Amino acid sequence: MALTVAFVRHRERRDRVYVTRDDGTSTFWDFPSYGDRLPHDLCHLVVEEGLGIANGFWGMVDQGVAVKLVDNQATLVRDGTPLCDQPGFDFSDLTKAEDAVAVLGSTGLGTEHVGALAVARLDGTSGGPPDAHRLAAALGVDLPPGATEATVTAIGRRLAELDRRWRDLDDGDAITMTFAIADGGV
Repeated sequence: MALTVAFVRHRERRDRVYVTRDDGTSTFWDFPSYGDRLPHDLCHLVVEEGLGIANGFWGMVDQGVAVKLVDNQATLVRDGTPLCDQPGFDFSDLTKAEDAVAVLGSTGLGTEHVGALAVARLDGTSGGPPDAHRLAAALGVDLPPGATEATVTAIGRRLAELDRRWRDLDDGDAITMTFAIADGGV
């Protein structure tokens, strides 16, 4: 599977995502601006591809799921019906992806130890990048088996590079990426 995604930065208004799916269909949605921070969905793309999560957020979008506002909440929809209202829908890869993005998706996250406690800070000025598995355990989540130290480091570097690019984008400029997972992903 391969899809193309353009994340368009709009300063002082909602940003936008344009998607062309592997089958040639397309979709788009607006999302609240995170300012100079990377869009959450962009973090999903990097983390899911890096960890081989085939049916997370981006895999579902490639399979025809759309993002719509329902009661002013971003909602995943297929055939006009929210996924949460579709009996038997398997959210397991999406849950893995959300957990992994919570741990790996913040480029400004650092940790420091205060006695027996590990304190996470979003300013990135504390004691360096967090130990991903320790942070996951503290959050009560499991990272997929593919979250090796090398993979986590590569994802962190990619997100940091994209974070720099995002901050430098002019109004209306975009970061365009592809998402491809070989068959047999998580």
